Amino acid sequence: MMFYKNENALTAIVQLSRLELSSDYLNKKFNDHRLYTVAILLILIPLGLAEGVFDYKSHPEIKSELLQLRLYFILLVIPAWIILKSSSLKLVTAIILVTLVFSAYLGIRIIEHTGEDLVTTVSNVALYPFFIFFVLIGFSIYIQIFFLTVALSYVFLTENHGVLDELIQNAYFQISVQSSVSTLFIMLVFSWSYYHRYNLQLALEKSSQTDPLTGVANRRHFDNLLKSATTRSARSGVECSLILLDIDHFKSINDTFGHPTGDRVICALADLCVKQSRATDLVARLGGEEFAIILPDTNITDAENLAERIRKHVEDISVAGDAGEIVKWTISLGISALPLNKSSANTTEIVMEMFIRQADSALYEAKNNGRNQTVLSQ
Repeated sequence: MMFYKNENALTAIVQLSRLELSSDYLNKKFNDHRLYTVAILLILIPLGLAEGVFDYKSHPEIKSELLQLRLYFILLVIPAWIILKSSSLKLVTAIILVTLVFSAYLGIRIIEHTGEDLVTTVSNVALYPFFIFFVLIGFSIYIQIFFLTVALSYVFLTENHGVLDELIQNAYFQISVQSSVSTLFIMLVFSWSYYHRYNLQLALEKSSQTDPLTGVANRRHFDNLLKSATTRSARSGVECSLILLDIDHFKSINDTFGHPTGDRVICALADLCVKQSRATDLVARLGGEEFAIILPDTNITDAENLAERIRKHVEDISVAGDAGEIVKWTISLGISALPLNKSSANTTEIVMEMFIRQADSALYEAKNNGRNQTVLSQ
């Protein structure tokens, strides 16, 4: 049991390390923290200017020079605005990296002016690792660690910088290392926490779109995807087809063999539809024994070929009843093609209704004609 848990943890770590390189994952991570990043940058402006008040008391002889440096914090409005408005993660990442370099440069210049002031040194440089984390909270853990490493490397270069004496240098070194290690721990914990939040959101999204019995799409997801397919077909002029199908005499199967057997029949049909369909098609359970398949970029002839392939496979399969009986069944199918010539003149909702109604009429005709057959809409 312990080995199994460790194996799961190792698998999760490997998956997290890969996701932190995935553009889809990183885009979602950034968008989830976009406003937070903007708020942090804007808050730094009054905080930076507020330190100018202390400069009047602690360094009255150079207060003008320090105030001029502090006023540069107002420029943080520029990256904050770009981050708020931009949809390009690469551009935002570049802006953030420039902002971090700019803020580090300001901190160094302030230390150069204040000289051997332990309080100023700690507040402007030693706490910089935490600033890196807060600003980069919505970015890849690899970028966070890279900039943390760069900031820590500066600690080892300050001896040759000629700014701090040995006493302050030692204090600066100790505090900076401790802050960097603490920040690294926070970065890793946050990335791990967000990874679990991401997986939870995916699970909730999937459960809201999936039929619990069969695992295929539910009616809500079907409606959303059909609307998207209809809109895309109307805009780009690509073909789209719809198959509606249900199990013949399903009530008789439930009455004769019981509802658990009926559920197995439904699941078997769902599995068959998924296996026979393409990855770009959507198989959905609309309710009861009725299913639908959306086929993007597919004309009605190819849709008919798929429908007939599914129908014939159903004739060759069976499920076992609770008492071991062999249960066989058939299906009826109706097919419609999206009326492209009418889609531009009508709203998406009207076209969708027409699309479904034609397939439903074809299915109804297949039922009336004796079942176990495929009918195309006229």
